[in-house]
Amino acid sequence: MSALLAVVSSVLWGGADFLGGRLSRQHPAASVIFRAQFIAVAGLIIALVVVGDFTPHGPALVWGALAGVCGVVGLSAFYRALAIGRMALVAPVAATSVAVPVLLGIGLGHHPSVGQAIGIVAAVGGTIIAVGPELRAPGGGQAGRSIALALVAALGFGLLLVTIALGSRTSVVQTLLTQRLVYAALLGVFLLVVPRDPAPWTRRQHLAVAGNGVGDMTANYLYAEATRGAVDPVTSVLASLYPIVTALLAHQFDGERLRRIQYAGVGAALVGVVLLTAG
Repeated sequence: MSALLAVVSSVLWGGADFLGGRLSRQHPAASVIFRAQFIAVAGLIIALVVVGDFTPHGPALVWGALAGVCGVVGLSAFYRALAIGRMALVAPVAATSVAVPVLLGIGLGHHPSVGQAIGIVAAVGGTIIAVGPELRAPGGGQAGRSIALALVAALGFGLLLVTIALGSRTSVVQTLLTQRLVYAALLGVFLLVVPRDPAPWTRRQHLAVAGNGVGDMTANYLYAEATRGAVDPVTSVLASLYPIVTALLAHQFDGERLRRIQYAGVGAALVGVVLLTAG
């Protein structure tokens, strides 16, 4: 069941990232994330009432706050990278976030199998193959910035997976609600000191940001239920398959194309993720 929850969370994260990346091409990433938090917080408050988990749990609140900081850094960098770069390229680079829980698991005594070791090599090598031609192409400076931001996002997402897993030991709902409240607080302060979003929001964009908030919140909840306090490399890897969804949506709706060698690199990176899971 935990594997199924992790895969479903990955699908939802991929769809939410596609919507967030699209919106970030028209509005500042912080503005997009901030608006999505209203939906997420409302949903988690309802979940808190339904579950009846009102007694404060210190560890859940602490890990939730740390998850909020990691999430803000990761999402802000990721949406900005999606806004200035190619989704089909940025998403696999950000997917290297899975290295954080995998390496932590190894540090805790979970040694990788041969399949996992091959998967790590495939993921890293595939990312290098996918990134190389883009950096040498005209406008490579912009591509380089998007990739650098994607790597920052990968670190933030990796730490987010770990902190949510640890916080869910005591309370899934309180961990996620604290995370979202910290999101909103940090982004609210940031939006007060930066220039106001000049572009008006349309009804369709409001619906898209609502879909982003619901998808991201639900994915976080399912992942937390899947881990229930264990920093499990396999579950983390399954939850990190979202770039496949993001890339497919970008191909279907935005007509994104890459060179053949870049497709090979992206494919190798994703195969590496699958090998990590199989291992």
